[in-house]
Amino acid sequence: MKIWARSFTAAAVLGFLLTSSEVLIAVELQQATVHTSGSATVNALIFKIGEDLGFYKDEGLRVLPIVATSQAGVQGLLGGSFDYSQIIGQGSVAIFRGAPLKILMVFETKPLFWLYGRKGINTLEDLKGGKLVGVSSLGAGTDQMTREVFAKKGIDAQRDVVIQGTGTGAVRMAALLSGAIDAAVVSPSERIIAKRNGLHELAFYGDFVDTVNGGVLARERLVSERRDFVRRFLRGTLRAFLWIRSNEKEAVARITGDFKIPESEAFEIYKEGVRVHSHDGTITRDYQERVIAFQKKHVKVDKEVLPERVYDFSILQSLNEELKKAGR
Repeated sequence: MKIWARSFTAAAVLGFLLTSSEVLIAVELQQATVHTSGSATVNALIFKIGEDLGFYKDEGLRVLPIVATSQAGVQGLLGGSFDYSQIIGQGSVAIFRGAPLKILMVFETKPLFWLYGRKGINTLEDLKGGKLVGVSSLGAGTDQMTREVFAKKGIDAQRDVVIQGTGTGAVRMAALLSGAIDAAVVSPSERIIAKRNGLHELAFYGDFVDTVNGGVLARERLVSERRDFVRRFLRGTLRAFLWIRSNEKEAVARITGDFKIPESEAFEIYKEGVRVHSHDGTITRDYQERVIAFQKKHVKVDKEVLPERVYDFSILQSLNEELKKAGR
């Protein structure tokens, strides 16, 4: 009986220590807040997958995604409400205008957006005459790309149409379906809804624009003063990013469950997203220059902007080297 009692006591103590250890680990996790667009895209899943699969926990982090418009997100980032933002289009514009921000990672090397018109709008030409076109916010990436598409199709974005900031993808889609606007920029998941409702595709932005979409944007001060915090966040994000590319079946299952859509639609979203993903979260200097030139044109910035003013892939490049050495 005494032996049993001692064994029971030892087991209880061990269980307590393990439980206490788990509680301690949970308490010690640092929170990292991330501004996201709220659109149902592969990009939006990266942070959730990093959290769900323990990639961030391995780094001692707990990541909290927060949905806001592009403009509100960048303003919140500058004000310290967020540690990071997924929105790098609006972030670039802020950098051009002197904001102390840096793009640390790029998810997509082509814009995975489409322009869809309400019923009765079948071509881009049908938008002439002052039709309303919804983008996330004026100056954001969706705004810049829309103006470029119009320019390449001979449509004057100042005189022929009215471009307005409408909000997140879900808000834009609701406005389009209700007829409040005549066309809207949509993401892969919103495109499926548009197709279901018999709306017409007017343009795929990837056919017209060389730019980037989605990634990691942060304050320069955070990068310089809390470099280890940033490095751990980027490592977890990179692991989630690469996991999505390498685990099609599991990723599609997650899209199906998280977005509550049929598997066939989830597969379409997955394939569209992965086909424009960057290889390792970075882009070449040549492509950085081309993206900057495109963005400067649309926000009317004349001064020279060097890539190193906008992008800093130093941490991510180091992490990629680590992964290669580890055989991942």
